[in-house]
Amino acid sequence: MNSAFVKKNWYFFTPAVIILIPALMVVFCTVKYGYSVPDSINAVFHIGSTGTRYSMGFSERNFSLVRPGMDGRTVFNTIRNPMEGNDPGADVANWRYSLPASGAGYYHERTIVFVKDKNGIPRVKQRISRFHAAN
Repeated sequence: MNSAFVKKNWYFFTPAVIILIPALMVVFCTVKYGYSVPDSINAVFHIGSTGTRYSMGFSERNFSLVRPGMDGRTVFNTIRNPMEGNDPGADVANWRYSLPASGAGYYHERTIVFVKDKNGIPRVKQRISRFHAAN
């Protein structure tokens, strides 16, 4: 491409940049956090009003290793301490690895939902990784 053309007609590229940068940010959220496209768009739209506190030693990589069917002990050894959660010995238990920061309107939720199997062992039913409003 001729550099004189670019210098003279730079404004032709402005719409492409305005569309390309947010699209790349949406793709980043989808790939890095494993969000759905609507969650990724929401995360990009609310980028300035986001605040998340994570549990000590938390990593997205270890959180993504958790799969349905894993037992509670394996999850604890993989991710370590949740920020809050009820006893995995209960019929249904939730371990939260993130909470909204003080005054934040939106945050990145990371939660593991356990359900007891027929032998009474807590097993991962669901791994929740989403972006939403702090309530």
